Amino acid sequence: MTNAKIPADAIDGKAATALLPPFAFLTRCNAWLSLMCMRLAVAGLILIALAVFGQIFGRYVLNSSPSWTEAFALLMVLYVTNIGVAVCVRDDRHMGVELLTGALPPKARVVLKIGIHLLVIVFALLMIWNGWILGRQIMDYMIPNLGLSQGLTYWPLMLSGCLIVLFSVEHIIALLQHTKVLPSWH
Repeated sequence: MTNAKIPADAIDGKAATALLPPFAFLTRCNAWLSLMCMRLAVAGLILIALAVFGQIFGRYVLNSSPSWTEAFALLMVLYVTNIGVAVCVRDDRHMGVELLTGALPPKARVVLKIGIHLLVIVFALLMIWNGWILGRQIMDYMIPNLGLSQGLTYWPLMLSGCLIVLFSVEHIIALLQHTKVLPSWH
């Protein structure tokens, strides 16, 4: 994986590779983390669909809908979306405006992209910090019908923030090495 060539679109016009040593281990770890997160997100989507199906089946067929399905589906949506956001940062599939970066010379483009990733890291650190504060404040409250702590609703925010920091650092190193981060899934 570390010596795989990517055609075109490299920062300096040359073909790019995954992170070079000693950071190749970071690429392997992040690619594995990203792939596992995507699999967890897909499993979460399946659980959401099953919970919603159970709610509909209970309401319209059994005439007695389970009380926990809505709260469970809402909790799972938080986990799926936050994990998905982190994976999109890793695989460079998040929303961006390429008009400005495409018009810049290569060196200025690298500086701008590093600046963007630094801002993403700052935002992710704020996600972690505020998720910790808010989650700690409501840890004693329970989610109705689930019997779980309300603080669990802020764990995906902190998890996503940690992953985004890790993935953005990988992108910054790749930009400094004039390489690209290879997507972990296609």
